[in-house]
Amino acid sequence: MIKLENLCKVYNTAHMETAALNNINATIEKGEFVAVMGPSGCGKSTLLNVLGMIDSPTSGSYLFNGHELGNKKEDELVNFRKNNIGFIFQNFNLIDDLSVEENVNLPLLYMNMPRKESKIRVREALELVDLSERAKHKPLELSGGQQQRVAIARAIVGDPKFILADEPTGNLDTKNGDDVMNMLDILKDQGATILMVTHSPNHGARADRLIQMLDGEILSAQ
Repeated sequence: MIKLENLCKVYNTAHMETAALNNINATIEKGEFVAVMGPSGCGKSTLLNVLGMIDSPTSGSYLFNGHELGNKKEDELVNFRKNNIGFIFQNFNLIDDLSVEENVNLPLLYMNMPRKESKIRVREALELVDLSERAKHKPLELSGGQQQRVAIARAIVGDPKFILADEPTGNLDTKNGDDVMNMLDILKDQGATILMVTHSPNHGARADRLIQMLDGEILSAQ
């Protein structure tokens, strides 16, 4: 599903050049759950941003279901991203003024999905994360664990082909972190392809495969 060949990302400033990713070669199969670990500054977030089409590689190849994305223009990437990628963020990134169901519905608005279908999708997503009874609540009326479950519902409501989770348990206590991991396991069992950046060895061990990074390079991918 995902194939990276000699992928590089270089940031230039007036005084220096920094290689955030250096000749990354990796493959992620459809339905696989992959965790990425490594120290701060090793390139994990840059890799996630490139895979999520938020950032573009400097060189190399990024194949997504056979489509080369490394050289596409920004407007092409935006359209491809909204139809294929679901994001789960460490800080939830919910809009406080919107209700739970309105937050979950946001990706469907960008997809111009008919209202009747979007209502069904939102209801099903909230049922999956066990938050149907909180649909009318605002994010600040929820616990941190519940907010992350809303973020998961938002990530999956559009039925994305690829879910990117950036430290999804980083701001949660042990119980809520384990609950989020259980939900990712359920999504994986339902056929989702997931890449998760994490600092937690316990959570990383729950993935099908672990990629270890250091200084912009992959040390191992087992």
